[in-house]
Amino acid sequence: MPVAGRSWWGELLWLPWSIIAWTISFFWMICLTLIILPIMLFVRFERFQLPPQLCVSLPIWLTCSRLKVHVDPGYDRSRVSMFMQNHVSMMDACIACGSIRVPFCGLENASHLRVPGYGWLMRCANAIPVDRSKKGFFAEIEAAMRERASRGISILVFPEAHRTMDGKLRPFKRGVFQMARDAGIPIVPIAVRGAYRMLPKGTISVRPSTIEVYIAPQIETEGLRDDDLPALMERVREVLEGWVERGEKLGHLCQRPLQGEPSVNKAS
Repeated sequence: MPVAGRSWWGELLWLPWSIIAWTISFFWMICLTLIILPIMLFVRFERFQLPPQLCVSLPIWLTCSRLKVHVDPGYDRSRVSMFMQNHVSMMDACIACGSIRVPFCGLENASHLRVPGYGWLMRCANAIPVDRSKKGFFAEIEAAMRERASRGISILVFPEAHRTMDGKLRPFKRGVFQMARDAGIPIVPIAVRGAYRMLPKGTISVRPSTIEVYIAPQIETEGLRDDDLPALMERVREVLEGWVERGEKLGHLCQRPLQGEPSVNKAS
């Protein structure tokens, strides 16, 4: 069945080009990996990461979409941060790579790192594998985050853990917020609009869209108590929802203190 209100004729119309775009993207990722690997014999990836990182955004342009990035004046590019992005599409990592202009890595399902092309590239990019079947995986991820941060590498996470089914935010998972707090890493909300039209969950047929990204200022996590985590989660949700649903830039909320602030916890 068509998804997200899409018609059958629209799916069929865009399917041939979608197959071409996915095929080009697959070989593009393999070529990037083959270019990067010899360089990594002499230089750490994060030292030359920005050009290949930008190249990973190519699949967006192959969908005939536009990417517009709005950076809040309060965002401090020089600080290692945990970027928290709403999870919409299989293209989310490409959107992040085209928007974030600092070295970063992501949390990746361990099985994804075995995918030819994409998985190889993520390994080169210091991706942190997530294997929930492994005992003590939470502590292992937190230790990896600290190690990446010590090398000046920021971290990208999707606090919903799963892609949206209707374009709206899903409940957040508490774990990534706790890890950011324990590692002393500030959180940067990244809100994405337009990606749901381009490629919703349940289809491989892409559609042209204007994708607008809002990068908010850092939210401090150092010194927060367990009791403050619901307010932290709610603050990130407010900023993301403001842009995703109404196009509002709520960066000023990121600079308000969280300690002792009441909130309604919508997380699961």
